[in-house]
Amino acid sequence: MIDRRAVVTALALLPLAARRALAQPTAEPSPRPPTWATPILLEGVPNLHRVEDNFFRSAQPSATGFRNLAAVQGLRAVVSLRAFNADEPLARGLDLRLARFPIHTWDIKRARVVAALRAVRVASREASVLLHCQHGADRTGLVTALYRVLYQGWSKDDALDEMLHGNFGYHAVWGNIPRLIRRVDVEQLRREVDVS
Repeated sequence: MIDRRAVVTALALLPLAARRALAQPTAEPSPRPPTWATPILLEGVPNLHRVEDNFFRSAQPSATGFRNLAAVQGLRAVVSLRAFNADEPLARGLDLRLARFPIHTWDIKRARVVAALRAVRVASREASVLLHCQHGADRTGLVTALYRVLYQGWSKDDALDEMLHGNFGYHAVWGNIPRLIRRVDVEQLRREVDVS
């Protein structure tokens, strides 16, 4: 049997406990490693980061975001990993090459990951490219981590560290993503992507 007085007392003390927790000093966050993607504030482009000179990652841009990316960042190509939403209506009238490789976070198809990696690499050689999904965290984190390993020589551990702790919003429910990265045969993936 539940003691109603104990429940009422616990609920009454909850706001006090929350205020005390908020008042506790927090440790200073450690500085962001200089090799990690750099955050950029740009209206209409949430969770925007520069991975390298011609490669950006973000959450879903708005129409204003696409205009700002094209004007301010000189963006010319967009690679979307969204399964249910297209960029065409939001980027209408802009000189952008749009590519879409629908990836479901719960059922990642290797062929689509390979195609996205190839598209980002080809586009970034010619002009600036944006890789995005809905939140810019999980699917975008996967492709960016593999890009780091394949094209920038990062270890899997370093790429995972950035993906998990880089403040992109990684959702721990998708434990399949770190497992996929840990298990990937880099040389086999390199052959599939045709890295030169």
